[in-house]
Amino acid sequence: MPTENHAAQSPDEILAFIEAFARITVGNIKNSLSTSIKNTHSDLGNQIPLNWTESSILKACGLSAKQVGNDPEQAAERYLHIQTACTTSKYATAIKKHFLKCTGLSKKQQKTLFPQLVAAKPSQDTKAISQEVARLNEWLDWVRVGDFQPENFDVYRQNIKTHGQTQNVSGAIGTAGAVIAFVDAIRHLNPNAIVDSVGEIPPPNVRSPQEISDWRTRIGTTKSITKALLLKNGRSLVFATSKDANIFQSLDRPFTDATEALKKFNKVKNNQSARSQTLHEFAVGEIKTATDLSNLHERMGLASRETQTELRTDRFLMMAVLNREILEGGIQQRKMNSRDLTRFSHTFNLHHCWGWDGGRERHPTHWNFFLDNVKTWCGL
Repeated sequence: MPTENHAAQSPDEILAFIEAFARITVGNIKNSLSTSIKNTHSDLGNQIPLNWTESSILKACGLSAKQVGNDPEQAAERYLHIQTACTTSKYATAIKKHFLKCTGLSKKQQKTLFPQLVAAKPSQDTKAISQEVARLNEWLDWVRVGDFQPENFDVYRQNIKTHGQTQNVSGAIGTAGAVIAFVDAIRHLNPNAIVDSVGEIPPPNVRSPQEISDWRTRIGTTKSITKALLLKNGRSLVFATSKDANIFQSLDRPFTDATEALKKFNKVKNNQSARSQTLHEFAVGEIKTATDLSNLHERMGLASRETQTELRTDRFLMMAVLNREILEGGIQQRKMNSRDLTRFSHTFNLHHCWGWDGGRERHPTHWNFFLDNVKTWCGL
């Protein structure tokens, strides 16, 4: 199984991907909430004297005098102070937990994006703490855009339905990113190769997770993101099925359009024997947008088990987060050569291939690796 180093992301790239997705999920939560609840921060009182005037201290908080204004109590309600972040008292811990809750992030996302603030005992690295405090305060300002009250996130934590809907949105955005990667690759190899589609292909000006989310809102529920593509040579790509991506062609007559290809695939998708008698499959892939760094091996293992019955075709994994520890083995030597994961013939980094923030240019070797395989699988 190819596990080339060029599939890995840097720590900064991983954070950028997780934050971009987190903004989508948290934005979706904001849109679903309307009930305001009590501000629990004010109930804690003001047990730490805070300096909201000295410029160097404000800088350590990522704030300006304009943001703080002339009301220290109001500033304490809105922002986490660096003095609080560096304090180990029960009160300081409660304040940090309160502001972390106000981000709308899950506990796993909080731990990934703000490890210093989540830690039970603050480290001695004041620079790292200051950076997280500044990022947290910037995030809180972003959350409050449109007069949204961050305390409303407590409503979300009690709403399982909203949580499920949010996960579906995240998966849909990730699938759209994979669609963009394949469509761009095909058009790069042959601008006229795609002759028909089922569902809307994201336009050229829609690339980032936020742009995709906004675009999905604009097109409404009557239209869907790409479900199938038909190429001039008769091959078809189907997305968002029992397997996330499939490339195949008919074994009898060519498909007349993408709708026929999708219908024919759906008819046999759960029957491997019928599929092998009806379709020639060039590749079957799993698209995983999991961003929990502690659970990536389990997610990849699940993906491999989902594709283990396809024994006569290439099987690829397109993963949202891939760091060098996973690819090369870290302290525990857990790398992608386990029994489950060897079932994948190819591994791609979704972030690099999606390329909304320049990933293709930063990682040209990996992009060319993806292009070469798309060329083979799609017969271009």
